[in-house]
Amino acid sequence: MTDSKSDPRFLANPDVVLREEDPDGGLLFNPDTNDVKVINETGIVIWKNCQTARTLKEIIDGLKEHFEQIPADEVARDTRDFLDQLVRSGFIGEVMD
Repeated sequence: MTDSKSDPRFLANPDVVLREEDPDGGLLFNPDTNDVKVINETGIVIWKNCQTARTLKEIIDGLKEHFEQIPADEVARDTRDFLDQLVRSGFIGEVMD
């Protein structure tokens, strides 16, 4: 995985609201579409990492800092899948340099 200027960066939609329900998860609400997405603790960490434009590698590094035991072989694929879902639903956007 590279971290070059051509890699997309992910940035949270500033209109979306995070409501942390408990330490294990929360809700994202997109007022543009009235969509709600239930997210777990990992999703909250990813969401918070996207408050500034970050590459996939930077987001994964943030997960590794937050969670001591994280399955390295699965984290990149699962994180990318989650980000793709958020992009498709308008919760975050992709920024290209």
